[in-house]
Amino acid sequence: MAESEIIQTKENRNMKRKWMTVVWLVCLAGCGSMQPMQPGEHNEPADGEKSDTRADEGFVTAPLAEEDPVQDTDTYAEANAALSDPAAETESPEAEGPNANEDTGIRTIVHPVTRSIQETGWYCGPAVMQMLLGHYGLYAAQTDLAALLNTSRVTGTEYADMARVASVHVFGQEPADDRASGFRAWTGTTGQMTVQDHAQFLDRMRQDLEGGDVLSAAVDVHALYPDLAIHGSHVVLVNGIELDEGGGIRQIRIEDPSYLVDYASEEDHWFATDRFLEAMNRCPEPGYIW
Repeated sequence: MAESEIIQTKENRNMKRKWMTVVWLVCLAGCGSMQPMQPGEHNEPADGEKSDTRADEGFVTAPLAEEDPVQDTDTYAEANAALSDPAAETESPEAEGPNANEDTGIRTIVHPVTRSIQETGWYCGPAVMQMLLGHYGLYAAQTDLAALLNTSRVTGTEYADMARVASVHVFGQEPADDRASGFRAWTGTTGQMTVQDHAQFLDRMRQDLEGGDVLSAAVDVHALYPDLAIHGSHVVLVNGIELDEGGGIRQIRIEDPSYLVDYASEEDHWFATDRFLEAMNRCPEPGYIW
């Protein structure tokens, strides 16, 4: 997709800012939808920090191409109503944590986004990227994002490509060095995420959300949803956390792009931190982007 196809949807958009400390946005290498995918190879960028500046421009691609999604057409159209019009508001009503209470000291951070439903079984990466860009006032069709992300039916979407596309659209360019503004990718090995890896992830996630950003993570489907007998890599958007009185992360809130996931209530978006970390650890290709 040529840069000339990118247009601005909102003027004077109040873009969120990141400090130099790390940010996590997660996506899965080889992200499939609700089916196992073959592992892809990932090139992990060197650790680095982000500055506190973003690109001034707001980018969006052309409107969604008219395609028949795998899931029910009416369901997809309803879920993506805001994104079908580049000028439409891309935020959902405010969401609050299920246990938020000033008396107990429990605090929640939630950044509402409009949920995108993936258009194919292997489009969880493009759908998550669509939601992430929407948070920053940007619009892009999943088909266009899939092309930019090199999304494949066999290998899904690579972490490095997620970080690259997010950097170009949100910051205006890929980071030139470790201190430049932009997203970076972290990848691991199934079952080998350490206590330190988990702690680093939680720290990066909290800093991002407290700074006004949303993130994405790769999980194993069955580990997160025991009722779904599917073991495979899947990417979800992380847009909230619940903190206890000591500042520890009790729960993590997500928006899942899969058409197999039906949110009956706000509580369905929330997962205990230990359960979410285990789903990440059991993912065929653990990873996230910050």
